[in-house]
Amino acid sequence: MKSAGSKQQGKVLVKKNQPLKAISQQDINELKDRLEQLASWQEPLKQTLDFFDSSKMPLNKKKIIREFHAQAKVFQTFYADFLVSVDELERQVEKMARAEKVRGG
Repeated sequence: MKSAGSKQQGKVLVKKNQPLKAISQQDINELKDRLEQLASWQEPLKQTLDFFDSSKMPLNKKKIIREFHAQAKVFQTFYADFLVSVDELERQVEKMARAEKVRGG
């Protein structure tokens, strides 16, 4: 007996003959794009994290205030993008959950 998801002569064998959801290349590309967009936040968020690491804070009050406002803007922009991303990912997952089922074999 073949394991779940194995292939035999071009046919997909699934565990207990359960149907699979059809996922289009467009769905995959949309998820990849969204993942890349979220990944693009790594460096700005690292800089924000570094700023709020109290052991590295400069003693210059004016510089702290300027940096604080700049980091607050970065965070606000990230948070707005993050909320949009979560909504779009939820829609994409719901779309894939409603996708046509295909049977292996």
